Amino acid sequence: MAWSFWAAYLLKLAIVGLVLAASYAAAHALRRLRCFSTSADRKLRVLESAAISQHAAVHLVKAGRRYFLIGAAGTSIAVLAELAAADATPAEATR
Repeated sequence: MAWSFWAAYLLKLAIVGLVLAASYAAAHALRRLRCFSTSADRKLRVLESAAISQHAAVHLVKAGRRYFLIGAAGTSIAVLAELAAADATPAEATR
């Protein structure tokens, strides 16, 4: 009776280990696919963010060839300004 208990226990432990290993492999593969799909021709990117307070932040967002200053606080988001490409950092303006 003790042998069948330990055999069943080890079998269940092995199954849990296989499920965890398969989950890890799937997550790793999905993460790798996401990295390959993020190419330089993305149309929307957050270039920079600055926290104003614990629940508020300002984000510089590039949408196509346009730049926006976005304010986010709690559950609200607002466009604060549209910036010219010259106002963005030189490295980001060429992207």
